[in-house]
Order: sequence, then structure tokens, then C-alpha cells
Amino acid sequence: IDLETKYYLRLNVADRPGVFAQIARLLGEMQISISSVIQKGTDDVTQRAEIVLMTHHAQEGAMQQAIKQLSGLDVVNEIGNLIRVEEWT
Repeated sequence: IDLETKYYLRLNVADRPGVFAQIARLLGEMQISISSVIQKGTDDVTQRAEIVLMTHHAQEGAMQQAIKQLSGLDVVNEIGNLIRVEEWT
């Protein structure tokens, strides 16, 4: 797919060291650059956290492949949202 845009991605992940590094490495391998990231409050009972990130412009095909690979990581519990972000000028 030739579409290229920014993306908003929300993930529910295990709250332990190295999780974000795994996610960032996978995205980097797919040539997807992270523009910003926020880790929302953690749940002490379930040991889960929510990571929300924005990407720089990325190819749709690369993002779809990254989503498949992210969903296969044992530290990713759920991919909550993937939203294309269009810019209006």
C-alpha cells in the first residue's frame, strides 16, 4: 500500500523494564520513527500500562506489518487503537 501518513497507536502492555525498548526496536526495524510517546498510569494489580505514541510519516504497509508483529509480542496485551493522522493545511 502506497499511503504514507502519521499514525496514532495505543497499546496495553506489560508494566516491566524493557517493554518500550522492544516496541521501539520493532518499529525501527520497519522504518517507522516515533514522534512522541506517553506512558499512561500503570495498574499495580494487573501490572499493565498503556503506551500511546505518535509516529512520523510512515508507509501504510510497514505499519500494518508492524501491527502484526506487535500483536505477537508476549509483552503486548492489546492493540487498542491504530488511527491514521491526516494533516490539513
